[in-house]
Amino acid sequence: MIIVLYIILSAIIITAVILIITANHFVNKLLIKTNKKLFERKEKTKEEDEEKKLIKEKRKIWFEENQKDVYTVSCDNLKLHAHLINNNSNVYIIIVHPYEGRGSYMKYFIEKFYNMGFNVLAIDLRSHGESEGNIYSLGYLERLDVLAWIKYINDNYNNSKIILYGISMGANAVMMCSCENLNEASNKDLNNVKAIIEDAGFTNAYEQLKERLDIAYKFSFLPIVELTSIMAKIRLSFSFDDINVEKSVSKSRVPILFIHGDKDELVNCNMVHKLYNSCSSEKEKLIIKDGGHISAVMKDESLYWNTINNFINKYI
Repeated sequence: MIIVLYIILSAIIITAVILIITANHFVNKLLIKTNKKLFERKEKTKEEDEEKKLIKEKRKIWFEENQKDVYTVSCDNLKLHAHLINNNSNVYIIIVHPYEGRGSYMKYFIEKFYNMGFNVLAIDLRSHGESEGNIYSLGYLERLDVLAWIKYINDNYNNSKIILYGISMGANAVMMCSCENLNEASNKDLNNVKAIIEDAGFTNAYEQLKERLDIAYKFSFLPIVELTSIMAKIRLSFSFDDINVEKSVSKSRVPILFIHGDKDELVNCNMVHKLYNSCSSEKEKLIIKDGGHISAVMKDESLYWNTINNFINKYI
C-alpha cells in the first residue's frame, strides 16, 4: 500500500514539474523576445509578377523619401520609435503592426491612408523595430505605447484628430485603449481620438491560446494556459487575466470598426462577433469573404478601404 502511494505521489510530482517547465517554456517563447515564434503560421509563398515587384519598390522609395523618424517615451520609461509621414492634415492615423512586425513593414497601409489625405504615424511597438523592450504582452502593455503616441501628437500638433488602426496584436492594443477615457473632456491628451479600426484581433488570451494549443499540440485539456498565466504573473507582473480585449470594448467610449476574414487561420472569426456584440460604443462590422489572417484586405481591397474611409469620415 505504501509503495502504491509512493508511486502515485511520485507521478503527481513529476507531472507537476513537467507542467511547470512547459509553462515556463511557453512564457519564454510567447512573451519574451526571441528568434522563434511559439505558434508558427505557415506562409503560402508564391512568385510575384514583375508589376507587383515594381509597385513594392516604388512604395519603398516613396516611404524612405517621405518618412521622418520620431521618438517618444512610454509611461514605463521605454524609448519608442515611429515613422511619421506628414500630409498637411490635422487628422493623424496611428498604425499599429502585428506580433513580431514593425512600423516599416506597414508600407502598404501607410500609403493607403496617406492617399486618403491623412498624416500617418506608423509605430514600432515595444520590443519591436527600433523601440526598446524585450517583453510581448499580446496587446496589454502595448496599449501603453499607443497612449504614449497619442500624447506625442497632442504635445506637438494643435487641433489634431486621431484615428487608431491596428492589425492582430496591434488590433488588441488599440481596442484595449478604447476604455481609457479617450473621449473624456477632462483628459486633455486623449479626448481627440475619434475612432478605432481593428483587423483580426482576439477576444482574450485564454480563449485564443487554448484554441491554438489544441490545434498545434492537441493537449488543450491540460492546464498549460493557466499555468503559463501564473508564470507570466510571477516573472513579468501581468497575467492572461489582464489581456482581456472583450472586457475593454465592453466599456468602450470610442466608435470601433471591427474587421475580420472569415477564413482566418490564426484568430477564429467567431471572435469578432463576440467583440462586436460586447462593444458598448458606436460600432460597425466587416467580414471579408475568404479573408485570411492579416491578409483579408487582399481579398477585396475596394470593400475594405471604402468601408474604412466611410467609417472615418463619419467621425472627423
